[in-house]
This record gives sequence, structure tokens and C-alpha cells, in this order.
Amino acid sequence: MEEESTAGAEEETPREEEGVAIEGLMGTISEMAVQRGMEPRMGRFMRCFMERYGSVEVLGGHIDMAFRIRRDGSVLWVYPRESTIGDRETERCLLEQAGSIRFSRPQGGEAEFNYPLDLDAPEDVRPPVPWDASRVASAVERQRGEIVDCGTGPFTVTAYVSPGGAVLAAGASTSDPAQADALDCVAELVKGWEMPDPGSYPAKVTFQL
Repeated sequence: MEEESTAGAEEETPREEEGVAIEGLMGTISEMAVQRGMEPRMGRFMRCFMERYGSVEVLGGHIDMAFRIRRDGSVLWVYPRESTIGDRETERCLLEQAGSIRFSRPQGGEAEFNYPLDLDAPEDVRPPVPWDASRVASAVERQRGEIVDCGTGPFTVTAYVSPGGAVLAAGASTSDPAQADALDCVAELVKGWEMPDPGSYPAKVTFQL
């Protein structure tokens, strides 16, 4: 598991050798310190998925969590800048666990970093049918106007579509931390959308809003 450490969103920060602090506009935190904070939570992250398998059997995917750490090592904020998990309840569980971590104190002030996490569906479960965004383009265009009630975006949504076209579950991410509070609203709206019928087995699709 590797994480990308950054410090400040205003300029690009170079990545140094592993174990060396990442310098930037704010403070710094070493990759080793990030790993020491994250690794003890892996079991809890796994449970976030396991608790949802009963509702979304085909659940799995990738999330890239963006963190900002206070001077005392506590998490100021964490949000999903990327996610293909497709279930907001799972994403929220992961973020709650991540937000309660106490890291080593960063050097020189508050620090930021990104941390990726991947988990596949259980081996004995057939993966969902992968759909390109074009498969749902017309349905998305027909209903995307509802999203303005949530926020301005940009949003990336991943959804599981059940036989018949109902949305089984949906998750969302954003590249803009100011829009992170809108993600619950976005996912909840998409869960009510009508999608094309995937046939006899659930499909999984990621699209932009």
C-alpha cells in the first residue's frame, strides 16, 4: 500500500525517496508516519466492506482519500477525491475510520497527503458486469439537473445497477474539498434514478456529473 504525500493544494509538490518527509507550503509528514497511522486500521476498513456485503454482494473497488492533518496529528478533514466503490455507506464508514486516526505530529504545521485503498469483492462472488459510461449517458443527462440541489461539483459517481434498471447502490467522490459535504446528497439522488436494464446480473458503471 503506497500513499502520496502532499503539502498544500496551491502548487505541485515533488515526491521524494520513501521515508523522507515531503516538503511543501505547509508542514510535512513522512510516508513512514502515514503508514504507522493507517496500517492498524486495515482490519476496520475491511469490516466497512464486510458489513455491506449482505446488501451489495458484488461490492468492491478503489478509494483515494485526501487528508489534512492538524499540528497535533489529528485529522482536520478527509474526503474521497476518487472512488469506484459504488456504495456511499461503505465510503462513509471508511472515512469515519480514517478521520479518527491520530498520526504523528507533522513538522512545521498542518500537512496534507493522499492515501489509496483497494478491495475486491469476495473470490466466490461473480464480479458485476462492467459498463462504460456511455451505457447510461442518456439516463444521466435526463436526470442530472437534480444534482444542482446538492452542489456544483465536479462529482464522479459509481453505481451498481440491478436487473430491471434500479440503482442498487451508489457512491460519489469529488476533486474539490469544498464539495465533499454534497456527496451524501449526490449518492442518495442517484440511488433513485432509473437506468438501463443490465439483464440477469448487476452492472457497475462510473460516470461524471
